[in-house]
Amino acid sequence: MSNESLFALLLSLPIGVVSGLYSSLIVTKYARFSELRREALRIIRSINFVGDNEGAQIIEPDNLDALALIASDLIGLGHDAAGKEANRIYDVILSSNAAALAGAISAKRYLHLHASWQQQVRCLGPNKRIYLPWGWP
Repeated sequence: MSNESLFALLLSLPIGVVSGLYSSLIVTKYARFSELRREALRIIRSINFVGDNEGAQIIEPDNLDALALIASDLIGLGHDAAGKEANRIYDVILSSNAAALAGAISAKRYLHLHASWQQQVRCLGPNKRIYLPWGWP
C-alpha cells in the first residue's frame, strides 16, 4: 500500500464517521417529529361525532388531552411553530366540542372543522434548524 493510499484511507475514515453520525442525527430528529405529528393526527381522527342540523354529539377519545403534551414535546424538541400550532388546534378542538354540545355548531359544520384540523396537523412542518449540526436546542 502506498503512502498516498494510506493517507487517503486515514483521511476518509474520520470524514465518513462524522458524516454518518450527522446523517443519523438528522434522521432521528425528523423521525421523532414525524412520530409526534402522526400521533396528533391519530388522536384527532379518533374523535367521534354524530348529529344533524340541530347539533352534534361529540365522543372525545380518552387521550384527547395528549394533544397538549404533544405540543409541549414539539416545543421541547425545538419545533416552536409546530408546537404552538398544535396547541392552538387543541384549544380550537376543545372550544368546538363545547359549542357542539351546546348546540351552537351543526354536525355538518363540525365535520368541516374535523377535516380542517386533520389538514392543519398534516401541514405541520419541522423547524429547519434540525438540519444544522448545532440546530438542536
